[in-house]
Amino acid sequence: MTKLNSQSVIDFHRRLGSTPSGDSTTFCVWAPHASQVTIDIVGGPTGVRMRRRESGYHDAEVAGVVAGARYFYRVDGGDRRPDPASRFQPEGVHGPSEVIDSEYRWTDQNWKGVRRDDLVIYEAHTGAFTEGGTFQSAIDRLPELVDLGVTAIEWMPVAASAGRWNWGYDGVNFFAPTEAYGTPDDFRRFVDAAHGAGLAVLLDVVYNHVGPEGNYLNEFAPYFSKRHHTVWGEAPNFDDPEFGDEVRRYFIANSIYWLDEFHLDGLRVDAIHCMMDDREPHVVSEMARAVGQWSQATGRPALLIAESNVYDPDMLVEQSDGGLGFDAMWCDDFLHSTFSVLRPEEQLTNREYRPQSDLAQTLQFGYVYEGTMRDQPERRTLDKRVETHGMVYSIQNHDFIGNHPLGERLHRLTSHDAHRAAVALMTLSPAIPMFFMGEEFACEAPFCFFVDFGDDHLRQAVVEGRRREYPQHDWDAGVLPTDEAAFTRAKIGRREDGHTETLNWYKQVIRLRRQFRDSGLLVDDCLEVDVDQERQCFVLRYRNAAQILTVAVRLCSGAIDNAIAFDVDGDVIANSKGGDFGGTLAPNQAVVVLKTLAAGGIADDA
Repeated sequence: MTKLNSQSVIDFHRRLGSTPSGDSTTFCVWAPHASQVTIDIVGGPTGVRMRRRESGYHDAEVAGVVAGARYFYRVDGGDRRPDPASRFQPEGVHGPSEVIDSEYRWTDQNWKGVRRDDLVIYEAHTGAFTEGGTFQSAIDRLPELVDLGVTAIEWMPVAASAGRWNWGYDGVNFFAPTEAYGTPDDFRRFVDAAHGAGLAVLLDVVYNHVGPEGNYLNEFAPYFSKRHHTVWGEAPNFDDPEFGDEVRRYFIANSIYWLDEFHLDGLRVDAIHCMMDDREPHVVSEMARAVGQWSQATGRPALLIAESNVYDPDMLVEQSDGGLGFDAMWCDDFLHSTFSVLRPEEQLTNREYRPQSDLAQTLQFGYVYEGTMRDQPERRTLDKRVETHGMVYSIQNHDFIGNHPLGERLHRLTSHDAHRAAVALMTLSPAIPMFFMGEEFACEAPFCFFVDFGDDHLRQAVVEGRRREYPQHDWDAGVLPTDEAAFTRAKIGRREDGHTETLNWYKQVIRLRRQFRDSGLLVDDCLEVDVDQERQCFVLRYRNAAQILTVAVRLCSGAIDNAIAFDVDGDVIANSKGGDFGGTLAPNQAVVVLKTLAAGGIADDA
């Protein structure tokens, strides 16, 4: 099989689905096995026949149909189904698709985006971020994010899925923003407002599986593989010898669609290692190539972030050098190795993390586990540091919190002191920091997994699946993911009702990160790491010709009698417990000290 023509791929989203123009609308759908596809316009003509092309695509131009009209397709006289490339499902995933005019009066013409090395990411769920749970209500919280100091908001998936609420990973209408959050133009208004406030917008997209309810894709075409399977749903048919090209084209077109028609600044590709594809080049490589070509053609930079969970040595390598060409990747080793120090008796992942060694290895060398798109993750013993500028670290995210039976956040599982100490260690590392909504003010709201499937069998399967996927937990005390309370309790509330000391600490460490990134000090090349495992002390020392920055953090699961002293001189500029640094580091404390060197002098290490 030959590689896809990237030039056609970057424009292909404009051909799929329904496209209004003047007083008519053009429809296009892929249905290679169908003899006839017809269109039923709600409140208008029905049984409108489409032309079948040799390529397996069917198209038609229908006069009198304009933006706002609703419609279904029928494949060979079958049941009425939504458009596989529907732009909006106003009545849910089982209802009609709506013809959407994608023209929008953008005001972000001067927006230049955010460089990867300036990313400070804030992950959020649209429905739980505000009481209203919409794109429009989220605009009102943008000043808070600017005040906090983050540079990008990353939405959990917004593609339409069944029910009134969902985490977003059960999407079935990949081109349609969930109707509960607002219209496509509401999403555009949010992005436009975010750019006006100086914030980038990233979107979590899911291409490794399709949700179980409202999934009608296979009635149109062989979208799903008979060889590959996932625990979450059907796997796309990326490597089929006959139909793989068109399946790839559909999903790659979707990635370009979000960037092009919603002015998004980048995509976070969910569980990228589960996008199963045995052919070359891998679909992930073709997606990155297409996004790069679109970016070059439009002059708009687009970031690609892989949720690989572990370090993938190919992910950030340029395609010209044999890599996949992504800009950044999630590396959960920091999160789980930090948690293993704070709660050594509890694991929130199926990978093993060792409190005696793994956080030290992650800080010193960048990661613990390594895997690729073809190879399963394996623990590595390292002797050389990798560049971490493109790795995304967090101390909690939607999976970390949601995979706990009670949806508990880090400060509740440990303490406020441990929480603040851990975020200092993360934010003042060279990696890209990511915060989960509400953690900046120690939000008390749990974030449990939630779905709202209408099918009773699916609802029960979700409950049983959670128990099966994470058997190490006792799930009896938690709220069921199918209960409405799992969603309503997840709303983060007002930051004014949160923990003021923690909020101020977040602002401080984010400000310090920006200051020392701008000065060129907070980078891998300037970093040395010291670890005292016995006393659970972790020290990051940055040095260049003008300054030494010391970040000393103590993390522990309980009280420790033998405090450790550091010989550090200079001006104290941040302290998670308040007061002055007198040389003794208390349990779960973070201290940041800056020493300015004399001109031309190199001081001894602190």
